[in-house]
Amino acid sequence: MKEYYMVNLRQARENKGITQVKMSVDLGIAQETISGYEIGRITPSIKVLHKIADYLNTTTDYLLGRIDTDVSLINIKPNDISEEESQLLFDYRHLNEDKKKELIWYVNALKQKE
Repeated sequence: MKEYYMVNLRQARENKGITQVKMSVDLGIAQETISGYEIGRITPSIKVLHKIADYLNTTTDYLLGRIDTDVSLINIKPNDISEEESQLLFDYRHLNEDKKKELIWYVNALKQKE
């Protein structure tokens, strides 16, 4: 796998109903280049990676496969997150997998009590 292979680019693009051709026209990037990004044949510059993430309203981490969830699909924008929520997310990301599962179980139990 190449360093900047965008493993989720196709999924992010298709989730928004955008074709490679439309994206190509809107961003001024050749359609063949976008196809190359999607299959890992070529890698984008950091500048282009940011441009694509902004265009698709997602994160570079999602495009690169570093996270599994496209945050644009959960309708949370960075400015909508309070400091407490941001701290919770930070803390969650630093837990081991067992602790993450335990926390998710606990949150689901709290929701059921409402």
